[in-house]
Amino acid sequence: MSELGASFSFPFRHPTWLGRVLMGAALEVIPVLLALPIILGAMKLRDHFPWRTFALLPLVVLVGLACRFLVLGYLRRTAKGVLDGTADGLPAWDRPAEDLVEGLKLWLVSAALFLPALGVTAGLTLLIMAVTSPSMAWLPLVVLGPPAVLITLFYLPAGLLATVAEEDTLAAFNFDRVGGIIGRAFGPYALAFLVALGAEILAQFGLLICCVGIFAARFAAHCVGVHVFATAYRHGVPAAPTPVPDPGFVAPV
Repeated sequence: MSELGASFSFPFRHPTWLGRVLMGAALEVIPVLLALPIILGAMKLRDHFPWRTFALLPLVVLVGLACRFLVLGYLRRTAKGVLDGTADGLPAWDRPAEDLVEGLKLWLVSAALFLPALGVTAGLTLLIMAVTSPSMAWLPLVVLGPPAVLITLFYLPAGLLATVAEEDTLAAFNFDRVGGIIGRAFGPYALAFLVALGAEILAQFGLLICCVGIFAARFAAHCVGVHVFATAYRHGVPAAPTPVPDPGFVAPV
């Protein structure tokens, strides 16, 4: 229970936590503000097609992805500190280039981890449509799709943390090792999902703070989730073996 309390208090430990949370909230809200003119323009399609507004779409997508990568890279540094046991609150936003590159890597790893579930589901859907009829396309989508996605979601945090801990992009695809870590810390790891979900639900109360507060609350909830998952991951990492002294070695007096 003390670890759960530590996860919920983690984003607020540093004396300058407010500025760091607000910076994360700004990166969350920027894509929304940029997309707002496009959304409002799409609502006027009955009068005229807003070509000029939609011309901004590539820029919005580019800026939105950059903001997302910065947040992911920052959360990576946060997780790294928790895994190393050196984190005492949120880190400073002082490495934008590193966060951008590392966030892109984590985003690509996440997308790659979802490919097996999507690929198998799509392949079976096409196979059933070819063997039977297109009306049966719903069968693998309903029977196989949800379990495959849930398994991937369950594996995803540990896979990303393996990449962070080992500083190796391919570590997330070492399914035997990551699966072993999940198995050894199954209780704390499963509990981490409930804590992260609870934090995201509590974040919705940010709507009460002039609506914009939900972005700050959501970012703080992400940090809570990172802390609780990283803590659970540490429980599953096997301890390094204690070196056995050579019996033939005589220490000098």
